[in-house]
Amino acid sequence: MPTLSPPQTAARIRAEFPILGTPAGHTALLVVAADLLQSASRGGHPELTEHCAPW
Repeated sequence: MPTLSPPQTAARIRAEFPILGTPAGHTALLVVAADLLQSASRGGHPELTEHCAPW
């Protein structure tokens, strides 16, 4: 399966899950992002760690 570029992937996810555009969806995205950052800080998901670094 070919991978999609991030903007295409994000657009498809938002089209498939319109709830992400609601206040509850925004909160859910923030919770997931915080969880990923916490896990990465403890060594989890090493393949994603570089993408979690401050820019």
